[in-house]
Amino acid sequence: MEVDWSKIMKPYPTRSITLPNGDEMIVKSMTKDEIEEVADALISNLTYHKDLFDLVTSEMITEFYLWRENRPMWGCPAESHFNLVGRVNGKVVGVTNGVLKDPKTGCSLHTTTLIRGLQIGAYLWPCKLEHYFDVLGIERLEASAESAIGGRKLFATYGFTVMPFPEYRSHFGTQLQVMTKQQWDRIKAGKLAGERI
Repeated sequence: MEVDWSKIMKPYPTRSITLPNGDEMIVKSMTKDEIEEVADALISNLTYHKDLFDLVTSEMITEFYLWRENRPMWGCPAESHFNLVGRVNGKVVGVTNGVLKDPKTGCSLHTTTLIRGLQIGAYLWPCKLEHYFDVLGIERLEASAESAIGGRKLFATYGFTVMPFPEYRSHFGTQLQVMTKQQWDRIKAGKLAGERI
């Protein structure tokens, strides 16, 4: 099926979120000319092994460069890749990214943060879901948790459904979990923080 991704992929509507310490985090779509800056900001996570921050960060940086070179990732079209960046006073504090398998099916990639204890990842995750379901118009999101914290704090509390058959695997090759647009519509009011600006 031929897909005109230029008609599907749209920028994320900028969102302002007040963090627990009172700082304002601005969440926006990342552009390709920001790749070097964002990758450089994430490098410190490559030495932080807890909760697999090092693995997630290395995969995310690789995905940035695949996107830059217009190469497919995880079997999904390069044109369907997106990154959302959270900044405080212009400084990168967290990133979340994703890709679409087809116009109605998203494949969640990663979320990582540079400051612990401010729930930055927990704020970025629903921004990514909003982008998938409300901006890009997908009907189904496939995902798999790469760390215990992801499975415990995000997937379980967001109502993802674990596929009951072990042969159903995500694009990473791990246990597939699924969220539908109907599930997102039911929970988003209680999960999505801040406001569009």
